[in-house]
Amino acid sequence: MSQQTVTESTNTAEPLTWAPRSHDARLRLLLTAERLYAEHGLEAVSLRQICRAAGNGNNNAVQYHFGGERGLLAAIVAHRVPPLDQRRAELLATGRTHGRDQTVRGLFDVLMRPLAEEARRPDSYYVGFLGRFGAHPLEDHPWWAGGRPAGEVGHEVSLAILDLLAEVPRPLRALRLSHMVRLCLAALAGYDRIPAGKPDGPYPGTGGEISYELYVTDLFDMAAAALTAPLSAESHAGPGPD
Repeated sequence: MSQQTVTESTNTAEPLTWAPRSHDARLRLLLTAERLYAEHGLEAVSLRQICRAAGNGNNNAVQYHFGGERGLLAAIVAHRVPPLDQRRAELLATGRTHGRDQTVRGLFDVLMRPLAEEARRPDSYYVGFLGRFGAHPLEDHPWWAGGRPAGEVGHEVSLAILDLLAEVPRPLRALRLSHMVRLCLAALAGYDRIPAGKPDGPYPGTGGEISYELYVTDLFDMAAAALTAPLSAESHAGPGPD
């Protein structure tokens, strides 16, 4: 029996309480999965583990609520995208008043700043979840799978960034952007785990604690520089379409 049938049935003994309970159970599974995937990686977490950690005694609960793992992954993205995209809309509106929507650096900030903010929320593991897809094929990454999970504004901003990379051969533009998104997701998720955020850096004599804001700003500076980097002589001479 589908979830819709259960919640809309007039024959159930609890017509007013079943739907909220079902929604709460679904949300617990979703948030538990997001956390476990972020902490351990996708391959290390089974659907049964998610059910147990969510306090659900039904080992088929993920199948019931989401249709399987792919549906669960899509649901995690769908749960997080709307507020993130709303934040992008706010940043884009502010950026337009200052002309920052005309630069790769400004647009990349609009695209990724909401995720940098999300990464510091104690009740969200979404950025860590996305960061776990770094080694997965692009078509399996929830940022791109199914069209535009970055949201409508995120999609608009991504296209605007690509349009500004006029000096980069067209086949390389989207590839560069996907590289930088993956890199930044992994870096944002890993801020608390790397020496860069601690008083003693990985290289003797470099020292100095780095604030999260400086960490993010420098990360986005590097990403924008990589996106707009001129091609080397080797790249110009390499095989491939123009």
